Amino acid sequence: MADIFKEVEEDLRRDKAADWWKRNSLYIYATAAVVVLGVAGYQGWRSYDEKLRGEQSDSYAEALRLIESGDQAQARQILEALSDPAGSGYPLLAALSEANLAAEMGDTATAERIWGELAGNGSASPAVSDLGTLYAVMRRMNDGDAAALRGELRPLTAPDGPYRFTALELLAALALRQGDTAAAREHLTAITDDPAAPAGSRSRAAELLASFPG
Repeated sequence: MADIFKEVEEDLRRDKAADWWKRNSLYIYATAAVVVLGVAGYQGWRSYDEKLRGEQSDSYAEALRLIESGDQAQARQILEALSDPAGSGYPLLAALSEANLAAEMGDTATAERIWGELAGNGSASPAVSDLGTLYAVMRRMNDGDAAALRGELRPLTAPDGPYRFTALELLAALALRQGDTAAAREHLTAITDDPAAPAGSRSRAAELLASFPG
């Protein structure tokens, strides 16, 4: 009988994790996007080649204009032509935008391929390469191997990591997916107890912690 209650409790925890992820995943994506836009913009400004600056910046600006006007297909063609996940400057910025646009259009295979290449870009700043890892993990949160995902996320929780709090949220969600409330509580408490944590991350962590039994 005790085993039955234990199974029911674990199922409830998994349902709670799925519900939490469903309600909050967009906010987590947005948090990471804010960081990448700032970093990639700086990369684009700092690393461009003088000879190609005008052409590349004009192409990227045109892609953004098309996205704003709703012509995602045409914007994606421009971004794909400019994109280079292993490069720097505008090609790197275009790769980030192409991956996000592909994901929004439902082409997760292309998005994951680009994020994987970004994660392996040894010449990019950690904020860019780590973002590739983060987005690749996000896309596999519901059905990916939990142990493998944890292994990819742990390096991102370093004290000076730009995505530390997002990675901790994802680790908590993975723990709940496996019914490990103790591990989830540890990750979430690390967020709520850190004054440097963004308000959104702290609020989501506190909300989930409050739902835990005693």
